[in-house]
Amino acid sequence: MKKVFYESWIAKHLLINKCTTITLLAWVFTKWSKTEARQSTINHECVHARQWIELTVASGILLWIGILLFGYSAWWLALSAVIFYLWYVLEWCIRLIGNICKRDAYHMVSFEREARLAERDNNYLENSHYFAWLKFYKKEWNK
Repeated sequence: MKKVFYESWIAKHLLINKCTTITLLAWVFTKWSKTEARQSTINHECVHARQWIELTVASGILLWIGILLFGYSAWWLALSAVIFYLWYVLEWCIRLIGNICKRDAYHMVSFEREARLAERDNNYLENSHYFAWLKFYKKEWNK
């Protein structure tokens, strides 16, 4: 499932400043060589890759049902590839507005919270449940 591209041309030309690694769709691109790369960073980004896959498949199924039942155009399926990014940005914006002067909105995004949880656990993806990032919403609602 996880594919990491070390010393990636994409990472070297797309990322700026201190950023070294990025997840695009289901792939991880890093500026580092395999020996330089920190396992915690790779773990973090691989969690994002799985989150992308989870939301792409789930939204694709829902859109497919919409196509079958309501006659939507099949072009709507293309939306499933960007649902993760739309959800991420929407949640970040909501947290930014709701948490002004309280906490960093980026670190409060559920996707980031799950990825940080996995940084020190090399077996996190094998041992965790799908859609584990949803549990962070549950914790907030139960406060």
